[in-house]
Amino acid sequence: MKCAPTFLCTAGVQSRRGFEPAGHACLPSPRGGPLKMRVRKDRIQKDLEVINDFNATPGKGITRFTFSREHQGALFYVVEELRRIGAACTFAPGGNLKGRLEGSHPSGPAVMMGSHLDTVAEGGRFDGTAGIAAALEAARMIKEEHVPHRLPIDVVVFAEEEGGRFGWGLLGSSVWSGRMIADHLARIRDREGVGYGEAMEGAGVKIQDCTLLRPEALKAMLELHIEQGSVLESRTATIGVVEAIVGIQQVLVTIEGSADHAGTTPMNLRRDAMQGAARIIAAVETVARQEGEGGVATVGQVFCEPGQANVIPGLVRFSVDVRHRDESRLRAMAAGVAHVAETISKARNLRCHTEVKTEAEPVEMTPGICDLVETIARVKGVEPVRMASGAGHDTGIIAKISDAGMIFVPSRGGRSHCAEEFTRLEDIALGAEVLLETVVALAR
Repeated sequence: MKCAPTFLCTAGVQSRRGFEPAGHACLPSPRGGPLKMRVRKDRIQKDLEVINDFNATPGKGITRFTFSREHQGALFYVVEELRRIGAACTFAPGGNLKGRLEGSHPSGPAVMMGSHLDTVAEGGRFDGTAGIAAALEAARMIKEEHVPHRLPIDVVVFAEEEGGRFGWGLLGSSVWSGRMIADHLARIRDREGVGYGEAMEGAGVKIQDCTLLRPEALKAMLELHIEQGSVLESRTATIGVVEAIVGIQQVLVTIEGSADHAGTTPMNLRRDAMQGAARIIAAVETVARQEGEGGVATVGQVFCEPGQANVIPGLVRFSVDVRHRDESRLRAMAAGVAHVAETISKARNLRCHTEVKTEAEPVEMTPGICDLVETIARVKGVEPVRMASGAGHDTGIIAKISDAGMIFVPSRGGRSHCAEEFTRLEDIALGAEVLLETVVALAR
């Protein structure tokens, strides 16, 4: 299998912290100069097919772990496509790929667009890949139609977005943006004990210039992504304007009782950890609903000791994943889970311990970019839906240092991270056109 050659890393980016945040009044408008260009669906289809041919689990969904042979093959294809249109390709810190189309003002801040190629185990054909195909096609149109742009335009492929190999999601963007330090990265290994840097080197990715993304070098980040939910489909909408990426708190709840004989211990003398846990788990749904629309809570893991059919459970440990776009409501949900757990445990003579294991704050997209995407969609005769993303994305990491926006396209049945994941080619093409016009408007 082919491997991508070594590239000189010349990363550079910008942060929203370093300049006046873009508002609706100061962002460019598509009015008076819409491109009115149609992307080529056949090329998008080809991109999707070729990239998904690099798959470790044929017939069982798509498995393409970061820096695997399959991932590197897909990267090589993207590099070749970018080189065909004259883009200068480099690898940035963390193994992120960047292909640059220079503008008339090459020293200006860049407008970035892209997504990721890595997948979960036996995942879908469109998660990340749709965004890469859309960005590739937008770049082709800019080059072929000689669309003028003052600022550089970068097509980016973020590494290890899913965390499928190294267990750390959004890793590439975290490294590139400086949120993860080199010492921490050096300690990260996969299940086989292979270090991140070792895997990167084995895949032919050589980082020679470790310049991190800088706020002053980045104008904006745009990402097209499948929704991975059913909001757009339920509203028969084809474009989603992402206003925010929700915050997440994952709480580990431990309930301790007494592991006694299932046949000889009367009901009134039991300290059954499972009975307490069951009531807490049932109450989690109420906690989420109390925070109104936008709050969700999920119990996804349950562990019981001693796990015997004839022994009363003495310990139950379970996870509660709570999400909300509003920071205060997110914290209220996590606190509500802890309060319910303590109250029910006390009433049943059980011990309870709660601990927040994972935490990610909500991230707002740039309002002016949201307005711009919405306007462009309407010019195309589409009524977009304003919404929040319930899943994390690399753009959420970049949004901490730069203006940023996301475009969602529908997922059939809301299915994702599975072989049944599907998004219509027509919807991806429409999203690519909205992406194209948004990027050009920002780069002019």
